[in-house]
This record gives sequence, C-alpha cells and structure tokens, in this order.
Amino acid sequence: MHRLLKYILLAAFMPMLFSCSERYCIKGTTDGFYNGEQAYIKVDSGGTWYTIDSCDILHGCFEMSGEVESPFLTSLFIGEEAIMPVIIECGDISVDLSMRDANISGTNLNNQLARFIENKEEYERLIMDIERHETSLILDGKTAESAAAAVRDSLTAVGDSLNKFIEKSIRKHYNNVLGPCLFQLLCSAMPYPFITQQVERILADAPQSFKDNHFVKRFIDAATENKRRMSN
Repeated sequence: MHRLLKYILLAAFMPMLFSCSERYCIKGTTDGFYNGEQAYIKVDSGGTWYTIDSCDILHGCFEMSGEVESPFLTSLFIGEEAIMPVIIECGDISVDLSMRDANISGTNLNNQLARFIENKEEYERLIMDIERHETSLILDGKTAESAAAAVRDSLTAVGDSLNKFIEKSIRKHYNNVLGPCLFQLLCSAMPYPFITQQVERILADAPQSFKDNHFVKRFIDAATENKRRMSN
C-alpha cells in the first residue's frame, strides 16, 4: 500500500513537471566536504518526502534541470540531511553551499526567499548582541535583574521589529508559494506545534488558500491537538 501510494503521488506531480514548456535549472557549488555525496530535490507530501530529481556532487558542483508549470516548494537534501528550501520556478537557480552557510539566488521567488533569510538573520544577530551585552554587564558586577532591566527596552524593540517583519513578509506572499514557505521557516523554530499570538495574527488575515496549504493545515491540526491535550 505504501509503495502504491508513493507511485500515485509521484504520478500526480508528473503532469506538472513534464507537460509544459517552462524550464528550471539548479546549478550548485559546494566546498570539498560534499564531494561524492548525492544531492536531491524533494517535495513534502503529507509529512513524507518524495524525490523528484537527484544528481551526484562532483568536483564541488552539481546540476539538476527539468520542466515546471508553476512555482512549487521543495527542499534540497544532501544525502539524508535537509539543507534548505528551494522554490522550483522557471529560470536558472544558483545554490552555493558550504559547511557554514547556504545561499540561493537567480529567480524571483528564490531571490525574495534569500532576502527574507538574510534580513531575519540580521535581526537575530542584533538580539544576540544585546544578549551578549547583558552577559557582559553581569560579568562586570551588575545583578542579573539590573542587567536584564538595562537591555529590556532594546531587546523588546528588536524583537517587535523582527515579528513585524516576519508577519509583513508572510502577508505579502499569502497568495503564492513563498507565503507557506516563510510560515514553515517561522514554525520550524518551535519545539512543537502551537498557536502563538503571532501565528494567530498571521492566520486571522490569511485567505483560505493559504490555510489549505498542506504544511499550514498540518501545523494548525497538530497545534490544535496539542492545545486540546494540554487542556485535559
């Protein structure tokens, strides 16, 4: 049954991938650590990953290409490790991997995804700087309470700015594949699915098409079940 379901799901993707004239091409470069590994492009269907393309990494390079009808979200895997989201859309997609970093560029939605990740990481670096300053104040002799009070306003301001940035970015892309992708990046940082105030605000404004996305729907269902269990 599992094997039959796999073939049915793959068959559902085949018309989208091979019956149209628009083409994508993923060209990747890596450091030597990944040489000899296998690169995969996989889609998440109901919590199970299915491979739609793969290739060997040779001399720090890999390449995959095919046809695409409309943009859809995938993930790049190296071996069994999920590396980063990749939006398959018409055009040349560049991926640059190292042990420390992973960057994507080249097509419209992937460029916007890269800018989102870059901006989000900049906010997170600011938060880490403030937290390091708090630690230095304690090392200089301040109490934990006074050190926390000294940085509270700055920490709150940056945290609020980060939350607003994330919410604005998701709202901007409610009606395309990038919206659920950014929502997934937000939720992946949670220890388990639950509805935060931020998630509530995002879902309150979201169109039904966004809520019907398989990841968003699965997250909502899991968060609702977790809330039910905790209330019992």
